[in-house]
Amino acid sequence: METLKMDLFQGRYEKAAERCNDMDLNSIRDMMLNIAFDTESICVYSFVRYMIEKTRDVFWMKLAADLMMHPLCFVEGAYSVALFHARELLSVERSVINLERVLWFYHIPEKLIDKAEAQSIAQEILKIEPDNAAALEIDV
Repeated sequence: METLKMDLFQGRYEKAAERCNDMDLNSIRDMMLNIAFDTESICVYSFVRYMIEKTRDVFWMKLAADLMMHPLCFVEGAYSVALFHARELLSVERSVINLERVLWFYHIPEKLIDKAEAQSIAQEILKIEPDNAAALEIDV
């Protein structure tokens, strides 16, 4: 983890990407989140953005949203950035989990999605999972 962290902090994204090639996705996710929690550094997010541009892989899109929703949520505008990634992910992979990820932004104090969008998402979720707790919380 330390060598990967050094690569991130020194802007050696190609080298960091090579290191990631030798790891399974769960290990990458855990390491990135741990580094972000431990250091509170935006360089972790920057690397993930680099990987999104390089690969267009949904794994990196999910990780970008997770970074901005959790370890880096204190950064001004982090939730807006996370919502961008959640919507980007939804446009590539429409699933209940990704719909719930966008719906989450209705429940935060900032209410980054409005009631009409929340209702629309909830209705879409309920067509797939009629007993979905997150969707049932929305008055549709």
